[in-house]
Amino acid sequence: MNKVKNIQKEKFYISDISKCSYYPEKEERKLFTFLNDFNDSKIYESLISNGFRRSQNVLYNQICDGCNKCIPIRINTRNFINSKNHKRIKKKCINFERIISGKITYEQFYLFKKYLNFKHPESEMNDMMFSDYYSMIKNSGIDTKLIEYRFDEKLVACCITDFLEESLSMVYSFYSPKYLKFSLGKFMILDHISLSKDLNKELLYLGYWIHGCKEMNYKSDFNSTEILINNTWIKYEKENSYL
Repeated sequence: MNKVKNIQKEKFYISDISKCSYYPEKEERKLFTFLNDFNDSKIYESLISNGFRRSQNVLYNQICDGCNKCIPIRINTRNFINSKNHKRIKKKCINFERIISGKITYEQFYLFKKYLNFKHPESEMNDMMFSDYYSMIKNSGIDTKLIEYRFDEKLVACCITDFLEESLSMVYSFYSPKYLKFSLGKFMILDHISLSKDLNKELLYLGYWIHGCKEMNYKSDFNSTEILINNTWIKYEKENSYL
């Protein structure tokens, strides 16, 4: 299990036990702390490098008893090289326009809800109202932007992205089910790699990855992927199980 060592003087809390989102037969528990303002970005950078993720103004890490399946994953953008498949995806999406925006809109929210209904119909996130979506972005205490992707001016995909000093973190991405043939999940990661390079940011954080989970396979399909094992970031090797 990845554990935090000597993280300044932040106050940490342990959540109640709840049902695991990925394995309903298992239980999960989180270690968490709160972000208070934009001056916390350095703390965020430190914690995310230790396996934490952000939800609104909360930074959390999984500390589930007897389970370490949720593995933090990121991409070293400076070492990344496009594969033939990546080049094909970029070619398919060449007419997509990227717009970096600070605006939170109902258009984004409706796309977000359509995506959840299609991809995660059982998720509690389906109950979210616009105010919840707004808080998911604005109450972060961090420089958070919406990365929109438009085709013929229509919003087809979007990512909630945190801009940190040395990295970008893809907090949550969503897209229209009508555009599945464009491999939009992978395309948004590829475009964030390009954006990271343009901004001279070495790392792109993708959240958690679970070995063998089909819905997460796309996160490990990059040749400079790194995963956090026993508090050390190592290069991902496909032939290893990491269990």
